[in-house]
This record gives sequence, C-alpha cells and structure tokens, in this order.
Amino acid sequence: MAWWQKPLKAVQFNIEDPYGFYADKITADTLVDLALKTHADLLIVFARDAWGRVFYRGSDIYPRHPRAALDIAELVQKARKHGIKVVAMVAHTANRYLYRLHPDWAQKTKTGEIIVLEHYPRKEKIEDPHWPQICPNSPALDLYFTKEVEEVFRIADVDGVLLDSFRYMPDPPKACYCKFCKETFKREHGFDLPENSNPEDEAFRKAWEWRYDVVRYSISKLMEVAKKMKEDALFFYNSHPAGWAGRGNIVVAKSRGFLNAVFAEASEADSRGPGLLTFISKLSKALIGDEKPVFVTRNLFYGLRTVQSATREQVLQGIREIVASGGYPVATIFSSQFIEDPRGIEYLAEAYEEIDRIKPYITGVDPVKYLGIVFDPETHDKYYFEKPDYYIGEVEGFTMMAFDRNVPWGFIASYDVSDLEKLSSYPIVVAPAMSVVGDDEEEAFKSYVNNGGVLVVTHEFGVMRPDYTYRHAFAAQEALGNFYEGLFWVGYSYLDLNADEKIAKEYWSGLPANVIFGDHSTVFAKERAEPRVGEIVRARPVTSRVLAWGKLGRSAYGYEYTLGRSTPAPDSRLSVAGITVNKYGEGTTIYYSVRLGTHYSRLGHPDYAELFWRPLFRHAPMPDVYVEGPETLQVEPYRRKGEDHAYVVHIINHSYNQRILSTQIGPSKQALPGFDPSYRVHPTRIIVPVKNVEIVTRIEPGKRYTARDALTEEEFRIEITGPLAHVKIPEISEYRLVIVEPKS
Repeated sequence: MAWWQKPLKAVQFNIEDPYGFYADKITADTLVDLALKTHADLLIVFARDAWGRVFYRGSDIYPRHPRAALDIAELVQKARKHGIKVVAMVAHTANRYLYRLHPDWAQKTKTGEIIVLEHYPRKEKIEDPHWPQICPNSPALDLYFTKEVEEVFRIADVDGVLLDSFRYMPDPPKACYCKFCKETFKREHGFDLPENSNPEDEAFRKAWEWRYDVVRYSISKLMEVAKKMKEDALFFYNSHPAGWAGRGNIVVAKSRGFLNAVFAEASEADSRGPGLLTFISKLSKALIGDEKPVFVTRNLFYGLRTVQSATREQVLQGIREIVASGGYPVATIFSSQFIEDPRGIEYLAEAYEEIDRIKPYITGVDPVKYLGIVFDPETHDKYYFEKPDYYIGEVEGFTMMAFDRNVPWGFIASYDVSDLEKLSSYPIVVAPAMSVVGDDEEEAFKSYVNNGGVLVVTHEFGVMRPDYTYRHAFAAQEALGNFYEGLFWVGYSYLDLNADEKIAKEYWSGLPANVIFGDHSTVFAKERAEPRVGEIVRARPVTSRVLAWGKLGRSAYGYEYTLGRSTPAPDSRLSVAGITVNKYGEGTTIYYSVRLGTHYSRLGHPDYAELFWRPLFRHAPMPDVYVEGPETLQVEPYRRKGEDHAYVVHIINHSYNQRILSTQIGPSKQALPGFDPSYRVHPTRIIVPVKNVEIVTRIEPGKRYTARDALTEEEFRIEITGPLAHVKIPEISEYRLVIVEPKS
C-alpha cells in the first residue's frame, strides 16, 4: 500500500506575494514546529512561486527567492526525522519570470489579451501582469516545467509533487490562441484553430477535446518525470472543483489513469455554507476513482482575508466535514496570517488531535451506499458547455436534498455507469438532467432497473449521445414508460398534483394543488425570467403511471407585486406528464419533466424536496442507516469492512444561528442606488445544540447491540423493533462519532 493511501492530515503553507513580506521569517524549523503543533503529518509548500522564485538552493532554471529563509531540502530532512512527509507545489502555470523572459510563451485569448490567473477588475487593462498564464504548448513544458519537477526531487528529495493551478481551459473566451497552440493544432488536425463557440461546428468540437488532450498530455509528461525520480512519489493535481466552470473536474475524470490523488481546493467554503466541502470531496472521489484519496482544503483564514483567522467553529466543523465525507483534510495558511493572526493554528491543532483519537474508527470502513447520484462530464461539457451552472445546479439540488434528509448518498462518475456491479451497489440511482447518455450506459441503466434497482431521472434524460447525435427519444425510454416529444421553452411552468384524486391523496396530501417551476432573472437585462429554469419537457406517458401533470403559466411573467419578477398564475392542464413512476422488470423508474434539483438548489423550498422523497420512499427501500433529526445535521454513515451490521456514524451539527448568507435580487430600470450592502456573509460563530436525535440502523435479528460515542465513550440507549435498532442520543453539541455494533 502506498504511503498516501492511509489517512493524512496536511498543512498547506503559502508564501505568496511579490516582495516576500514575511519570507525571511519562515524557516524549515518554523514549518516543522507548525506540523508538530497541529498534529499534521504532511506539509505542502511551494517549490516555486508564481513570480518564478524557488525556495531551494542550486536551481539551474529559476532564481532563488531573494528574501526566503526557507530551504525545502532542509525542510525535508528535518520533517523526515518526525515522520512528516513534504510535498512541493510545482508547474504552476502562472509564472511572471518566464513571461518577462519570453512574452510569447504566455497564453493569449483570440483577441491577443494575456490570460491571467490573478483577478483583474473587468475594466482594467491587463499590462505587465503578476500572474500571466504560461502555455503548456510553448517550450516552457520541456525547458522549465518538467525540469522543475526533476529538480525539486533531485535537490530536495521531496515525497511528492502537486500541480497547483495548472490551468489551460477549453472555453473560447478564455482559451489560448497563442502561436504555439495555433501551430500545434493545425499540424495535428490539418485546419486552423477555430475561434467560434458553435458546438454544431466540427472544428469547435475537435478543438474543445484537443485542449483537454493538451492538459492530459502535459500532466502525464510531468507524472513520468516524477515517477522516474521517485517511484513512490505522490503525484496529484489541483482541480478546484467549484471553480473554473468545473473544467478541472473534467480534467480529473479524463486523467484518472495516471493521477495518484486529487487536490480539491475549496476556497469558496466561507461564502457557500455547509455542504460544499462534502460535495466536492465526494464528487472528486467518484471522478478519480473511489480507491484514490482526495485532499480537500479548509482555509485557516476567513474568506479572502488572508491576514484574518477564521473562527474556531468554521475550522473545526470544516475539518470534520471533510473527514466525514471521506476526504483528507488540508488546512491552508498564508505567511501573513501565520505572523499576524495565528489563532487558526490553535483551532487546527484541536481538530487534528481529534482525528488522531478517532483514527482507529475511520480506517477499515466503507461508506454505506444508498442514494447514488450520477455526475456526467459529457453532459456538463457537451450539452451545457455555455451554462454548466444549469447542470451543476440540478445535480447539486439532489445532493442537498439527501444532505438535508440525513440519508447516505454518494456520487457515481458516468464513466463507471457501465460497470453494473458498481452501479448496483446503490439501491437508488439518480441521474439529474443527464442529457448525454451513450449506448452502453443506456443498456446499463436498463439492466440496473430490470434487476431491481430504482432509477430517478429528470428533464431531457439521454436525448443526445456522446457523439453529438440525437436520439429524439429518452434513453431507456421503455424503462421510463414515457416518450420524449421536445420541450416547452417557457419561463414558468407548474406541476398539477390534484388531477387524480386518488393519487393526490396517496402521494401529495398537504401540498398545494399546483407547484411552481421557474424563477426571476437576477441579471434582468433582456429577460424577466431566468432562461430555461422553468421549462418543461413534453413527456408522453405510455406505460407509466402519472403522479403529476404539467401546466404552463397563464402569462409569460407575473403581474402581481413587482410586475416582472413575480410568478404568473397557473393555466389549464397540459397532456404532458410532470412526474411518472413505471415498473420495469424487477425495478422502478421515477421521472420528472422539470428541473427539480435546480429548484431545490436555488430556492430550497420544502415543496420540491417533498416531490422527490414521497414517491421515492413508496417505491424504494429505506437505507440501512439514517438519522431522525433536523436537517441541520450532517450524517455520514460507514460500515466496517466484512461486518454488515457494525456501523460508524459521523453526525456533524450545522445548527448555526449566526450564519448569514444573502445576495441581491438583481438590477432593473426602476432601481435606485442600493439600500444596503449587496451581500452579507457572516462566519459561523455559535453552534446550537440539538436534542433527542435518533440513529436508525438495520441489524441482525437475535443479536444484542451496543452504541457509544467514540470520543467521549458515552453509551447510548438502544431500542430494538424487528430488524431495526433505534439509538437514542440525548444531545449533539458539535459533533458525534457513534459506533453501533453487536455485543461481543
């Protein structure tokens, strides 16, 4: 087993400003002491910063940082005495030193503008950038980036390398059109690199995939150098899963064969709320392959304020969320915070010491599988290449519904769908708005349902194949029991839940007769409604049972209240199925003609969650483990390997009465200057205890069970009802790790 396949606790330490404000204060001893104080067993540091200065002596290619007291070779030697590993960040495509030497090596847009990693104001002209992106098609890959990797192993003997911010994007507005890209593409394909954004142009399609090939080739070449220098070196890539339009996730999926791990930078955590760290941890794990580790970051600083510490609650709960969702925690700290506000280090020490105490319980376990959510890079890039947020929103909504319902869930990469054993490990599979489905995947979905699985799909399921051809039908339409007949391209639609009195009583008691779909535009430039959010598929039921019918709005937008942002009243019912359920072989399919996940993600209204859970719980088994408690709890259950009825259950309390996340409605002609700030993001400061929580687990009849908290050794009362154990937990303050197992 490779050394990185056991749980690790990392600190990423960045010295990152052009003048090295604090570089002379950071030494090898400083960082080793930091690791020892925080109980970290892995340090991640720059080999070379974005200005092209290295933190080691004897480089043949770069100048040494003029104020650096740190020497990575010395750091490795001193860390190794304490069993601490050191990984160097290399091949950062931002490199001002190379840009000044060779300006034509920079990535350039089709208009000739330099592509930068730094955040320029939109109207500021880019001149002499600090973080210009260097093109991997330029000589830099062979003359500098590969030598960078070789050099840091040869000189410093590091334990691995991280490709940090290795960026080369396929999107035409930010894609590179430098002379090296143009020459290479024409040499390989025989025609010019296209400048359009038209997926109906075959040249555009080839260029899109070619740019991913450039990244894959560059990463593989750097990997070969790393493994040649040290066979057991850790080699991984920073995918930044919630940034860069999610393109880094696609790079991970396409490069999974030669990456040892993925580094999931989560710089958005403070502005997105609980669940983001879980989302990117589980997504990255599925994309790279479940057996490979995922390193997920939690900044020790608050938001973008690198000199200000995050609160204790943010740090502890963030680290717990990463560990509970199966990731390796990485605490990121910058030199400015380390000197000016080191409070976060104390919080991290508390979090990592806790991990040391629970380590025996979080190794040798497998996640309990219940709800498997398919993530499809093909749909993300081919069907929604200009609006990937539409696809991510649909996927994200179902993860949030599972997160809030306290049931086990995980991701399935679409590249693994054809593996029927992996697919069937989940009793329920959800494929949200998976519009691109290959023939092999279609057969796998049909086999999954035929063999007893429950498949939930939404919107235009499989209407296109990966080769861009259309089915003009749903994928696996005989399993869905519906015909596809196109779309109503409308801003608002409804689902009519009361068309059938018997069904309304059986499924929808307590819900309104009509549930609205659609939302006002926050851009509010030319359209009042958010484009495509409220559209409804023309689904014609054939063998399916219709649980709800579709309706359109009575007008294009609402006239009540704000005349433009409000919703229209419902019109008469359509002969279009809104929600259907269909038996197919031994299994069941549930279909939604609307973007159900998107609406829960955007608006969070419980009506949308009820539309999902009520049919599902009628047609699918309950999970082996779930929690009866408020939706502010996060529940991550695991099963000990080889023991079907021995469980390890993480419960994180996200009941934060002080957390405030808010945003503006958006502009309009009517609006005057704003009344108050355009956004508010308040940190977690108070965690409200939750009382009387119950864990329900499936057990082996006839056996006696015990339940306890692994951290406090507190024992909990258990009530047995048939095949289920009900574990009574009187209170959860911040976090519990509950062990439920048979008595020996």
